Amino acid sequence: MFGYSFLLPTILRSTNTTSSKAAAATSSTTPSTMMKSVATLARVIATSLVSTMLRPLSILPETVEAATAAAAAHCNSNGSGGHSERKGRGRRMRSSSISEAKERGGSMVTKLYEFALIGWNNHQQQHAASSTVATTNGNSVGSTSSRQRMAFISENHQLNNNSNHRWGAMHQGGVGTNVVNAASSSSSSTSLRAFSTSSSSSSSKLSSSRAQNAIALLPTYLLDARSVTKYHPVTAPDGALQLSVAENQLSELPVSGVTGVVEKQQQQQQGDDGAKDEGNSSVGEEMTLVQVLSQLASSNVARPSDDTSSSSLTFEKDMIYYQPTQGSPGLRSAMGNYLHDLFLSSSSSSSKSTFNPENIILGAGCNAVLENLCMCLTEPGDAVMIPTPYYAAFEFDLVARAGCEIVSVNTLDYHNESPPSSSSSNSSSSSSSDKKRTTIPPSFYYPNKASLTHAYNLSIERTSRPPRVLLLSHPNNPLGICYPPEVVEECIDWCRENEVHLISDEIYAGSVYRQKKSDEEDTFVSAMSLASSENEQENDEGGGGGGGLGLGPYIHLVYALSKDFALSGLRVGVAYTENPEILVPMQKLNDLCQISSQTQLLVERMLSATVAGGGDKFVDAYLTSNRINIQTRCDKLQSCLTDVDIPYLPADSGLFVWMDFREFLPSLPDAITEENESLSSKEQRERGLYLKLMKEYGLLFTPGMSMRNERPGFFRCVFTAASEEEFELGLERIRKFVAEERGSSGGN
Repeated sequence: MFGYSFLLPTILRSTNTTSSKAAAATSSTTPSTMMKSVATLARVIATSLVSTMLRPLSILPETVEAATAAAAAHCNSNGSGGHSERKGRGRRMRSSSISEAKERGGSMVTKLYEFALIGWNNHQQQHAASSTVATTNGNSVGSTSSRQRMAFISENHQLNNNSNHRWGAMHQGGVGTNVVNAASSSSSSTSLRAFSTSSSSSSSKLSSSRAQNAIALLPTYLLDARSVTKYHPVTAPDGALQLSVAENQLSELPVSGVTGVVEKQQQQQQGDDGAKDEGNSSVGEEMTLVQVLSQLASSNVARPSDDTSSSSLTFEKDMIYYQPTQGSPGLRSAMGNYLHDLFLSSSSSSSKSTFNPENIILGAGCNAVLENLCMCLTEPGDAVMIPTPYYAAFEFDLVARAGCEIVSVNTLDYHNESPPSSSSSNSSSSSSSDKKRTTIPPSFYYPNKASLTHAYNLSIERTSRPPRVLLLSHPNNPLGICYPPEVVEECIDWCRENEVHLISDEIYAGSVYRQKKSDEEDTFVSAMSLASSENEQENDEGGGGGGGLGLGPYIHLVYALSKDFALSGLRVGVAYTENPEILVPMQKLNDLCQISSQTQLLVERMLSATVAGGGDKFVDAYLTSNRINIQTRCDKLQSCLTDVDIPYLPADSGLFVWMDFREFLPSLPDAITEENESLSSKEQRERGLYLKLMKEYGLLFTPGMSMRNERPGFFRCVFTAASEEEFELGLERIRKFVAEERGSSGGN
């Protein structure tokens, strides 16, 4: 039922009375009655579904009621035709009424959900504008804190049935309709329809405020993405192309040069026998990553860490029992070797140190190990500083259970010059051949001591104590660039001086596809390389008893296989720390998010395997092939953006390009500039453009304000999230959007 079938039991329970009336209505044989019954049943389905979906967001009933009315009006206006064609089809109408009701109900759900989310987002903006946001000369220097948003949502949840707290009356209209105050808009707002929600006292018995708050922390663009019709070449050719979630469909392509893989124990046998094993695959056919994993998953070759036997069962008996909470010794050793090659083998690295397997903690995904790391480094309410823009789900990962306070490190105003505004683009007096539109250069996004110190002081102001963590995304998500070594070194030095923990999230380190800069220096240099010490005594104090990198207690790493290998479904995350105070707590907390023994063995085999006939490590061959595919796709997108004169940040890593669509934002009011625009205004203007791109042009990008960008109008395009056909269609839609928007504005 349009993706909502999993909610059917809830529908049946919550609508037993109403649905029986609808069922009785469907027994009528007259076409007019039948049409009414279809409409009734459609509304039952839509109302029940949206109640289930929106209640966790704590959206007030007045908003839902207004949204219900708007959605009903939309569906009635679009589904009232065809009555005369249905005359005389009573029997066939009865058999099809349920399916038609589902169709109309599904359409109504989509619109209702959309309208209600608009109301929720709008009020969130109003609250954010009135919250205690530090400003300087009218410039916002911090966004509403995660804790403030959670408290606000919790408060509204308790006021769910208080009619004196109405904010949800909504104008009739289409996408982008603003929410207005119910008391001041009775003439233009739709009449409110009855909508049943459980009372606050009843709801508190069924769920906790923590559960409601966790849902409220999810990025709004993920919620929007679930309510839109997705593109399908046959059933939904005008549907939205999903270019907002960081997935890599290019991983489904064959791996260049890999026609088979040889496992570690097979390699040793080859050395003993002097034979060459060509691996298991069809001769001459290059294998995909999935094919390699399928072969390794069914292997009966002895596990890589087992030197006592030559064969094993696919599932050994010891795998059914409890495992070391931090990960199996074999996988931690293989992972340490892989991390060394990835982070320490570049020409810029002078470290001879290695990752100590005893300091590696393996957990079910990067977000799990990041959360556990922050729980070990912070107290509830402590601040975690993150340079903007940042990966939106960090707020969920660090706030929902760890209880951290996110403090944005805004960087644009802490450099020697001001960033170019959108007015730096072509004026009406200059042609596109004379002057290209410009965007904010990458250097303005680099954190430095000035911006870090400002965020440090803001953290104290907000939490009454110094921040505990600086979280870097390097390579950066969403910017698609790497921080230069000098920027990372400045952050490392600042953190050590101020006793702030630095966590370097380097989950895209294997997806750096432009590995050399114009001066032939390495594009990416890991914080692990820059922070490591050659001092043997420091290395021995790593906490694991077997050496290490000499990072000291304030530098930490998180990584995962979710992006570089597109293995997000396997849930393999890595944390590395040489802080002896948190090693045991990390291992214990990891008991809640361990990786299954079977997955660990599969990953150990993959990390240890070599390419048949060549001897290169399979992971190296895969990453090399994947980088070429990513760069080819990125170059196509950037070429398109250049052709239509859309500014962008030239990308060198990751799966995305940071695009500057400020030209297409609604105009600012008089006397308001980009520098003094309110947060509410920024979010409203960007959301209008975001919805236009999604609803009218089928382009679902990640909006920059959802990632706490300082300026509206920027979008992240995940160019690897689509098939080749879908990607080419996306380029066509971008060209169409630009041509039509510039045409309607006179070509300026």
